[in-house]
Amino acid sequence: MEKTKPEISIIIPVHNGQEHLEKCLLSIKNQSFTDYEVLVVNNGSTDNTQKIAESFSESDKRFITIKHNHGGAGETRNIGIDRASGNYLAFVDSDDVVLDKYLENLYRAIKSCNADVAVCGYNLYFRNSDKIIRRYKVENKIYEKEAAIKEIVRDRKMRFYLWNKLWRRSLFSDNGISIPDMYYEDAVVCTMLFCHVNKVVTTDYCGYSYIRASSDIYKEVQMTGTRINDYINTIPMMRNYLEETGYYKTAKTPFTRHIFHVFFSVPSLCVQARKSLDNGVLKNSFSGLGKVIKSCNAKPSELEDITNWKAIV
Repeated sequence: MEKTKPEISIIIPVHNGQEHLEKCLLSIKNQSFTDYEVLVVNNGSTDNTQKIAESFSESDKRFITIKHNHGGAGETRNIGIDRASGNYLAFVDSDDVVLDKYLENLYRAIKSCNADVAVCGYNLYFRNSDKIIRRYKVENKIYEKEAAIKEIVRDRKMRFYLWNKLWRRSLFSDNGISIPDMYYEDAVVCTMLFCHVNKVVTTDYCGYSYIRASSDIYKEVQMTGTRINDYINTIPMMRNYLEETGYYKTAKTPFTRHIFHVFFSVPSLCVQARKSLDNGVLKNSFSGLGKVIKSCNAKPSELEDITNWKAIV
């Protein structure tokens, strides 16, 4: 008998993730909902990542290991999306874990009201600690299209994350959407996808565990000019897609929250990246702030050119 396609495809991009990958995959293997496949996309790892992933594939046919040798997190996830066969997509980062009813709760929520996206809360942990540092909950609620767009660009309750959501796969395939291969790509692609939903449901179940090494994110991430440019570029890229789909006026007011966050972050990010910046902190800060302002005030026809302008050098 021919195997039927799974309901959910779980996509896990990983690069040199041997330290945490096994724990991540075990948390998925222990799910109460079992009609899924797992696509582990190994992006050029030089450690034992491939061996760990293959050990799961050998013992459980739902786990599939894909070897990929270039590109960032966006391209790596796109490889998984192209290979996925499920009706719904879930994304899990290789150093995070999910609770045993994560898929069950999201699937029940999305099916119960025929939604395109289901969103759950998440728990913040620090590495080597079993204690929840903070629980980010969302209420049980149904959002129609325009309300959902406003809420995602506000980035307060649902947040710009691919990983605490279950997505109808056709949102990607029917609308030609792929994940940009850049830093902070979640903000851009979540906005794009929400422009095509009919309904979004949120559940107060905190089923995803987001794990960080420490409370100081700057110690975890080496800030560079490329990262800052990509962060700034989320503004013209998001606005451009909202303009193209006719939802910019709808989203403009809540979108300002993201704009303000980027604007006031630029100087401190330049300080973090000061050793790698050719023009120094002050010049780059003014250039970055100028691009934020330009992105907000430019004509729609100018947004693509603005995106290609490198403000931080």
